[in-house]
Amino acid sequence: MPLVTVKPKFQVTIPAKLRKGLDLREGDLMEATLVGDGILLRPKEVVDRGAAADRIASVLARTEPSPDDAGRSEDEILEEILADIAEARRARRTRTDRRPPPTPPASGRGEDKV
Repeated sequence: MPLVTVKPKFQVTIPAKLRKGLDLREGDLMEATLVGDGILLRPKEVVDRGAAADRIASVLARTEPSPDDAGRSEDEILEEILADIAEARRARRTRTDRRPPPTPPASGRGEDKV
């Protein structure tokens, strides 16, 4: 298990092998949670919900229902959309989990700063 050093301002460098395994990039947001006697860091995506809702409403206002949706309520259509989104997220996580392990860097240290 790699060790990290707490630096001034309580910064740590996440080892390259771990960063690459999660596809972390500089500027990504992480959620920090206390667990037992440690800290768990999880990558998080932030979405401006208001802006997203406005974009969706704008697109929907210009969209005609498809013949497949005739007779279906908005709630039924929304439920199907949410299920499709959940499936796409599961598929994305599965693709990420199946990536081959990263090749170690030639420098020998195995770390570079974020």
